[in-house]
Amino acid sequence: MLGNPDYICWDPKFEIGIPVIDEQHKTLVELCNRFYQELIQNKAAGNPPWDQSLKGALRECVDYVKTHFKNEETLMTACGYPNFSEHKKMHDMFIKKILETTNDFQEATIGTAFKFVKFLYDWILSHIAHEDKLYVKCVLDYYRQTKGAQQ
Repeated sequence: MLGNPDYICWDPKFEIGIPVIDEQHKTLVELCNRFYQELIQNKAAGNPPWDQSLKGALRECVDYVKTHFKNEETLMTACGYPNFSEHKKMHDMFIKKILETTNDFQEATIGTAFKFVKFLYDWILSHIAHEDKLYVKCVLDYYRQTKGAQQ
């Protein structure tokens, strides 16, 4: 991480091959990095407004993630992805964690903020790099069948 201001670097191995979802995943990585950079800058400067970074990041995360999950879930439903309910539970747990962090905001510390960044990092590595790849074949097969039926 030395010399690189990002907490997590986008890696082509995160790509799932569905351009709209890949772009949304890149945005999630950018959100994580922006939040991390704001925390580092505020901590280094001794600024107390780190909590404003947390508040803004949480709000942005909730809004963006809801849209992203809705897009993924629409694709999975359309193609009849057999593990949809399990995948949706993971999405619901992620949103629950963000909302809990928001609700516990009054007791938040700089340590809480860094734990939240770590949570985002872990989610990106485990969910995007692994779990999301599990539905890709189903979505791409559906897309090919639908496109073939239209010709």
